[in-house]
Amino acid sequence: MLKWAVRKILKAAHLLYQEGLVDARAGNISFRIDDKIIITRTGSHLGELTEEDLILLPLLGTTPLLERASSEMPVHREVYLRTSHRAVVHAHPPATVSLSLREEKIIPVDSEGKILLKEVCVVEDLPSGSEALAEAVANLLQDNSLVVVRGHGVFAADRDPMKAYGWISVLERSCRILQETLP
Repeated sequence: MLKWAVRKILKAAHLLYQEGLVDARAGNISFRIDDKIIITRTGSHLGELTEEDLILLPLLGTTPLLERASSEMPVHREVYLRTSHRAVVHAHPPATVSLSLREEKIIPVDSEGKILLKEVCVVEDLPSGSEALAEAVANLLQDNSLVVVRGHGVFAADRDPMKAYGWISVLERSCRILQETLP
């Protein structure tokens, strides 16, 4: 399971970067295996992510390695504690972030977005890695696969990192189309 999870994280990371959904120092990915989390190291370049950039941590408790984990670790942990999701992907897709500055909800107008996403909630901009952000995101991901943080980015959750990445990719495409239709 560990090798499978690592392959999925690496593939999702590279696709996020190739599609311009993250820049060189943004975004993070995790996967839960029982009572452990594999998460990207803080400051990782997702486009060049390797196995050495992944850290295996306990779901609960502390460890010195926690300092090396993504600053969004509290959000990932809270999602795993409150939902049945096994993977969390956080990205900063530009069209989505731009729309989040003016919309309370993102409601796609394209057919794929309408069918797959329906509408995506935008939550207030809370400090990165904060307990408040962790609670807000985890609460919404209990019944959804996506949540947008105003002016910050997207958290997607699903059963594996590729599925979560896929939600972000669809959302960004829908946001680009939506931007073209807005006055």
